[in-house]
Amino acid sequence: MNFLKQELSLSSAANAVKSHSSLAMLSAIVLLLVPGTPWAEEVKDNWTGPYIGLTLGAYGVGASIDNGANGNDIDLDEGGATIGLVGGYNFAPFGRSESGQWLIGAEIDAQTLGSDDSSNDSVLGKASLDSSWVASTRVRAGYAWEVLHLYGTAGLALSDIHVETAGDKDDGVRAGLALGLGAELAINEDWSGRLEGISYSFGEDDRRIAGSDHDIGIGAAVIRIGVSRRF
Repeated sequence: MNFLKQELSLSSAANAVKSHSSLAMLSAIVLLLVPGTPWAEEVKDNWTGPYIGLTLGAYGVGASIDNGANGNDIDLDEGGATIGLVGGYNFAPFGRSESGQWLIGAEIDAQTLGSDDSSNDSVLGKASLDSSWVASTRVRAGYAWEVLHLYGTAGLALSDIHVETAGDKDDGVRAGLALGLGAELAINEDWSGRLEGISYSFGEDDRRIAGSDHDIGIGAAVIRIGVSRRF
């Protein structure tokens, strides 16, 4: 049941992302066509070391409240545009071969959110979802060719996502798991662009609502593009 509820909340978040992802996908296409990309000129490999960057994209936040025998679950979800900052460091632990190199790195990021959704149930009363930010500290690992870096990432997620129910105020910072996949493209010796998706799972809350116990699964997802300055 716990796994199912987490999947439902992430599904709600993913649906919200889909409905607001046109901007992110259009920007990704523009990024690939920008003059000065590796298709227009040769780029020197420079993947290791520190970097900082800016991201733009679409987010979705979702929560699913188990309504038990009272009827269908209560689903709350919200999506929109997001802006964020990233920073990190890449290592090449095995050196470089003729084809490329394995990269392992650490990255921190913070993204804006803006969810504000509510629902009224005849038995459980009013439930509301709101949030303003999500951040993570993650490990990135993947393979980099001269101009392309493909990677997976995982780590700790933090957010102020709140789900309030009748008579139960939710506040504080929530911790969870961040998982993602991405691709990074060298634009020149110092700059690179990225396209990535990250899902955030914040597990379940056990709440006493209207005299009975209920589980609330909470999750979020982000699809974003970005540009980074490598040093």
